[in-house]
Amino acid sequence: MNRFQLLFGVLLLISINTNASIIKNVTFAYWNKPDVEIYYLLPQSINKDTEIVFVIHGNSRNAIDYLSAWIPYVDNKNVIIAAPHFDKKNFRYFFLLETADSFGNINQNSNNYLNNSLSLFFNYFKSKYEFDSNAYRIFGHSAGAQFTHRYMLLSDDKRISTSVIANAGWYTFISNDNFPYGINNSPISISNNQLTNFMSKKSHLLIGSNDVGSQSLNSSKGAQLQGLTRVERANNYFNNLIKKAEEQNIPLRWTYKVVQDVDHDYLKMTEVASDILLRDIN
Repeated sequence: MNRFQLLFGVLLLISINTNASIIKNVTFAYWNKPDVEIYYLLPQSINKDTEIVFVIHGNSRNAIDYLSAWIPYVDNKNVIIAAPHFDKKNFRYFFLLETADSFGNINQNSNNYLNNSLSLFFNYFKSKYEFDSNAYRIFGHSAGAQFTHRYMLLSDDKRISTSVIANAGWYTFISNDNFPYGINNSPISISNNQLTNFMSKKSHLLIGSNDVGSQSLNSSKGAQLQGLTRVERANNYFNNLIKKAEEQNIPLRWTYKVVQDVDHDYLKMTEVASDILLRDIN
């Protein structure tokens, strides 16, 4: 049977016991791209009020670790936490949505782009668990933060309600610099409506005050122009958003926070992100 003719692809479910919580797994194959493993936590009971948060791993691609970090914060919360695993073999540049590489070389094969990925994952969970919510939340750290802000920019899915973008290594600025450092010559067209939606969406840009190391930091010319450290780049990116929002008279609903005494640590950033993304979930 052709796997793309299946309603939800080949769904292989396993369970992993972690700290008395059960991490489930589904193989998502309902698209014309390589399969993606999605690990997820379920609330004690699911009903029409259940919400969902997508957690996007960094370049270490340790999706289960990222998911497990949420266990202390979801007890008695009516929320599904889902962590897709973008493996290195098939999704080497997932943080760029497979649109380009780290040096700005554009991927001409648009079939590989990930700008609709979370939308399809959300559709799967909504259909399977039949909750009412038509919106999802995202937390991305490091390369996952790169994925998150570019997904918000390049996706046409308006169902993202809130995002937390933590300790990104570099950004796609709203500037005339060539993609992926800016939006000029973007392989995915960015309309004025998309820019408005991107800047007016509730988003929280976080950076650890001690995240100044250069290990694994993109050192390409385009990235270096954004700043020499992750802290500098985050500050410059937020200032860029303020400037562009003022120039185009767009309401900017982003916040920016330097998290004191934190370096490139997804565990500590998860604690901060959980307070933001779960505060209104019972």
